[in-house]
Formats: sequence, structure tokens, C-alpha cells
Amino acid sequence: MKALSAVGAFVSLFAAWFVFAASPGTQLSPLNSPPTDEQLPGKFIWFDLATPAISNQKRFYGSVFGWTFESPVRTDDAYVFIKNDSRVIGGMFLHEPPTGEQDGAAWIALMSVPDADNAAAVVRANGGSVEVDPANVGGRGHHAVFRDPAGAVFGVLHSTSGDPLDEEVEVGGIIWVDLFARDVDRMAQFYGALAPFEIAERDITEDVSRKILSAHGMPRAGIIPVDEEANRSAWVPYVRVEDVEVTLGKVVEGGGFVIVAPDENLHDGNLAVFVDPNGGVTGIVRYEYAEESSQ
Repeated sequence: MKALSAVGAFVSLFAAWFVFAASPGTQLSPLNSPPTDEQLPGKFIWFDLATPAISNQKRFYGSVFGWTFESPVRTDDAYVFIKNDSRVIGGMFLHEPPTGEQDGAAWIALMSVPDADNAAAVVRANGGSVEVDPANVGGRGHHAVFRDPAGAVFGVLHSTSGDPLDEEVEVGGIIWVDLFARDVDRMAQFYGALAPFEIAERDITEDVSRKILSAHGMPRAGIIPVDEEANRSAWVPYVRVEDVEVTLGKVVEGGGFVIVAPDENLHDGNLAVFVDPNGGVTGIVRYEYAEESSQ
């Protein structure tokens, strides 16, 4: 896939995250209220969108998915929660690139871990780098931000209120996450050292396959190959939608563009990936749960 060649660099992303997350006054609501008391290592439990234009992103994603936004106390609108109906599903924070830098928006997916400090040691030992040292975020837990050996940015979190339970994701919620990377096998090895993943290979088309990372019997993420023209690796979250084509119409109307169009070979034509007006890469998928399913 040539999709990620359209995305800008991450030049100031790490500094922006650090200013927000590690500041002494930061206080966020718990990830779960009431607490779940469940720890699900390997599950991606939170998603933040770093962007140079929060107002523009709010308008775009509000029109595409119907999301609303709420500013937590003491962040002065530099950080907002993303809400799907009444449920908080992620966040958005402001990062402004240095003058002259072409820096776009980017998602940071946070994976559940038992210990952020140990995760940092594993990342370093396996060729990754620590971009934000493990730190406590008031009300939320112990977190850190890393870069994997291919350059993809991701985070880890040990939530003080437990992890979100495995249940059906409503339309408008984030249902899946894929890593787009050139060296799929290398990335599977790297992330397999971080979490108790069972790694399986699944065909996408006759010529292309991807890795599925599962933990404790539940699929948690995928790793999809991109070609050499892609200028970086990245984690891409997928939002559950009712109609892929209708959603893509809203994307284009709002100033975004499609980089992976619906294809019968990809989830029976019920999947697509787009770039928002500020460079953030987001996937969409139409998915129907079986009546007896409780995922």
C-alpha cells in the first residue's frame, strides 16, 4: 500500500505530548468509571490525536462521525476528550510545529501494559526508543510514549481504574487498530516482546498477508505491509461506521481524501482509509456483530 506516503513527519509530536502529559497540573478523569479492575495487556485502550489545528479537527470529525468534544478541567482547550454519544473514546491535543516544518496530525495508540517502566526497558532492548519517559498522569495512570524500530509512534498505559472491558463497539467508536509497516515480521517480533501476543498470519489478498496480534484469545491489532514508497510506519485506528461510502462522502466534503478505497478483496468492500485535512490517517469499517457476540 502506498497510503502512508502522503503523511507528514512527526517533528514536534513528542515535545507536545510531553508538555501536556507530564505537566504537574495535568488531571484527567479515570479511564473507567466505575473501575473495571481488569487488566488486559496487549489491548489498545486509548487513542489520542495530535494536531496543529484542534478547531478544524473538531469540525471535520464532528461532521464525519458525529463526535462531540469536551475540554477537561485545567487544560485550557489544549486537550479535549473525543466523545461518541456520551462515551469518551479518546482525546485530541494541540501540537504546533516549528516555523517552516510541515508537520501533520497523527494518532497515538496506547496499549495496556502491567508496568510502563518495564515496557520502556523492553523497547530499548529491542531496537525502539523512548520518546516520553514513564510518568504518572493524574487520574489516568502510568504511561510512556515510544517509537518502534520502524519509526511508528505508540504509547503504553497502566490504567489505575483498570482497562475497558471487551464488549461491542458502537457505531462511531474505535473498533480496531493496524500498524502499517514495511517489515511486518520485524514489527511482529518487536511487539511480541512487549505483550503476551499470539501472532497469526492472515491473507488480505492472494498476494498480500498481514499479521494478527491476539492476547488472551482476543484479536487486538494487525500489522499490514506497505511498500517502499511509504515514508514512515504508523498506527491507524479504525472507526465503526454504518455505511463506508456515505462516510467517505463526508470525508471528501470536509476536505479529507481517500488513500485506501473500498475493495471487494478488503473486508468485502466494507473498509477504507482516509487522510483528514491536517494529515491524520484514520480507517473506517462496517462491521456487524453476531447476535450472540459480546466482543
